[in-house]
Amino acid sequence: MVADRDIENRINEARKLGRVSSSEWQSYTWKNELAEQRRRIIMHLGEAFAEVETDNNSYHMLEKAVGLAAICMRRLIECRLVTDHFCATPLEVHEIMRKKDAKWREPFVSRTASEIFNNYDMTGRQLGRKMPKTISDKMLHARVIGVLCGSTYLPDGLLIASDTQSKKQLFHFSPREITSIFDAFLEDEVRQTYDGYLDQDGQFSGTGKVFATRK
Repeated sequence: MVADRDIENRINEARKLGRVSSSEWQSYTWKNELAEQRRRIIMHLGEAFAEVETDNNSYHMLEKAVGLAAICMRRLIECRLVTDHFCATPLEVHEIMRKKDAKWREPFVSRTASEIFNNYDMTGRQLGRKMPKTISDKMLHARVIGVLCGSTYLPDGLLIASDTQSKKQLFHFSPREITSIFDAFLEDEVRQTYDGYLDQDGQFSGTGKVFATRK
């Protein structure tokens, strides 16, 4: 009788705590949004290149789309919705380097892209390789978001740099190149998922640390 009463008390106390409902992270929510922001970025870049008058400022919409795309990329990585191989594989990205012989002019906080021609060598770019997380981080913390067009030296495209990155270089993407970055995230697909616990010796036991593998 005492045992039954104790069980009933525990059940009643548990009911007082309420209920927590949840699900497992899913990739389609973030990938659908990333695909939409990819479309918007290309659309707004085209508007900026052509100097088209629109109801909403194309540059403002472009800044928004870059930020939202970066959040989607980060969530796909952080929630382990892309494969481990993808996360560990650098992606191609072009960089415009800071001028070596020019005095740095700090851009005003209100400007998304100023002092570009004073601070950077806009006569060329270098091909590099960066991890997907690095690219998404720089986009999310973008200090520079600008549109380059009409250059003899560089293709029309998008300039992006984070606050820390901007003192060294800018990312430069043509429409095709920024699309390829987004497509890399969108086309990667997790087919096998493993989750479990690891102890201090790396064995599959204990509850203090988890492991996650995505293939």
